[in-house]
Amino acid sequence: MGLFGSGKFDEEKLQERVAKALDEMGLTVESVSENDGALHVGCFQGGSGLSSFKNLSLTIEGVIGFLQANDREIVDVKASPCGSGDSIMSQLVTVLYR
Repeated sequence: MGLFGSGKFDEEKLQERVAKALDEMGLTVESVSENDGALHVGCFQGGSGLSSFKNLSLTIEGVIGFLQANDREIVDVKASPCGSGDSIMSQLVTVLYR
């Protein structure tokens, strides 16, 4: 365990963020493998923080990679600001896929 933080490696943290995003979208390997050709949408909330755009980009990349690895076509991806506080803002990411 690290002196400051959880002691997790960056790759492990990224995997956790992608898994959380997939869970928020309601996606599992089983549900994605049932390709019906219809248009689907999934949303997840990207966190905020000091390096949030880097983390958000890597998380989106992980979600898209998961969908493409399961033979899904990405139609569109949008990130929109949502939720705010004094200096905190997060992003709502919407992914359209077939």
